[in-house]
Amino acid sequence: MKQKVLLIYYRILIFFAHRHLSRHKPKVIGINGSVGKTSCRMIIYQTLEQYFPNLKIYTSPKNFNGELGLSLSVLKIEERTPSLRCMFKTFWISFFRWCFGKKEYDIVVLEYGIDRPGEMDFILKVAHPDIGVFTAIDAVHSEQFGSPAEIAKEEVKMALHTKELVFLNHDDNYAMELLPRIEVDKLTYQTKGYDEDADISFSESEFILGGASHEIKSAFTLDIKGKKYQIITNLIGKANYGYIGVAFAVAETLAYQSLTLSSWTKWRIQSKEKDKNLDSSHALRFAQNDKIELNYQLQPGRLSIFAGKYDSIIFDSTYNASPLSMRKTIDTVLTIRNALFPASEIRLILGDMRELGDLTEKEHRLLAGYVSQSADKLFLLGDSMKKYLADEIEKCWFDSSKFFVANNLKSLNSEIEQLLKNLPAKNPLSRWSGTSPSQGRKIAPPLLVFKGSQNTIFLEESVKHFLANEKDAKLLTRQGEFWEEKKREFIA
Repeated sequence: MKQKVLLIYYRILIFFAHRHLSRHKPKVIGINGSVGKTSCRMIIYQTLEQYFPNLKIYTSPKNFNGELGLSLSVLKIEERTPSLRCMFKTFWISFFRWCFGKKEYDIVVLEYGIDRPGEMDFILKVAHPDIGVFTAIDAVHSEQFGSPAEIAKEEVKMALHTKELVFLNHDDNYAMELLPRIEVDKLTYQTKGYDEDADISFSESEFILGGASHEIKSAFTLDIKGKKYQIITNLIGKANYGYIGVAFAVAETLAYQSLTLSSWTKWRIQSKEKDKNLDSSHALRFAQNDKIELNYQLQPGRLSIFAGKYDSIIFDSTYNASPLSMRKTIDTVLTIRNALFPASEIRLILGDMRELGDLTEKEHRLLAGYVSQSADKLFLLGDSMKKYLADEIEKCWFDSSKFFVANNLKSLNSEIEQLLKNLPAKNPLSRWSGTSPSQGRKIAPPLLVFKGSQNTIFLEESVKHFLANEKDAKLLTRQGEFWEEKKREFIA
């Protein structure tokens, strides 16, 4: 009975959201895939904000997607709690905005996230996106679907129903199999390394340490069908470089289109004869070959970097975990270590990967070989890590004195802290973030990498314990009274 009531409620909200979009006709950009959706969405949104400062651009500041979240995003409802009071409040706000709401944005960036079969058909009733971005398929949600192939069958529906332009990940097999089936314009982008066959690629990537803000930054050359941009950004990770390329291409596409948007006065392209060689360079905010510095604020727990206790560097990727995102996170930190801190050791603090269904044992065991080649010290939390990865890593001849399996967060934090306290003083400087690139190579800050799924794991609480600056705790995922109450039994 409860599920039937919720289904009716979701259908009503989808109707309100669909009518809202039909009335105001904003440009809809949709992002989907089983990994990287939220990072891609926030990069596109913040890039468009910088590109078109006179346009009203919106995306939900929360991780809203799926049959409920997508509707809330369209209606600009940013609070959601599981209660009857919240349901009634949401209903009346939605009803009012359907009946009387004004146009609040010219462009909306939505996350078409799913976690069960048939859900994409359901949420596509809100809107078929004008521009669609397909990220990648991984084993996450296999518990509901059965396999990545079944996930892909559902995920590709958004791309197939996109109206104007689709971006496909050149490094994802499922995306490339979809390529011939796309009947609208399409572009491919890379997320692993340079490939000249991709329409959007990047090369010459490097990490930069220091600067006025004392951060680790990335620099790379972005190539969009022959147009090159020199990018410096606070984002790290090759997948993010690819998403920045997609964001630039989306911005250029919108700049070239002759749209009727309420506040598009300065940037709208005018063409009396619609000349195919229209020069729209005056509408582009980013110039080729110039060094462009872009600072982004991604949602918490998606590979943020913090200064930690005992002169450590914390890499926080605690929002969630899948086999692919585990490997990408480890690869990124290894690259940073080799480039900036070759004398440093990597401590991997890993929690269970959830929602893998029948693939749970296989994927945790497969990860063991990868981890054994990457970690100097290994800390594990969760039943699957203990039962499968810990068992498998012993078969990889990983030194048993170099890994620890924790029963809870308290014992995990205690073991990590004991290790950090006993480290010899290798750093000539008291704080890694105040060094120059050349100095960085001479010191050895411990690199703490936190990665795991939510629900009983909550590794962000371990991150919080080791922050050098307590004020950074507000930048972690799953904070606030609701989550404090939910976590109480796990962090006691």
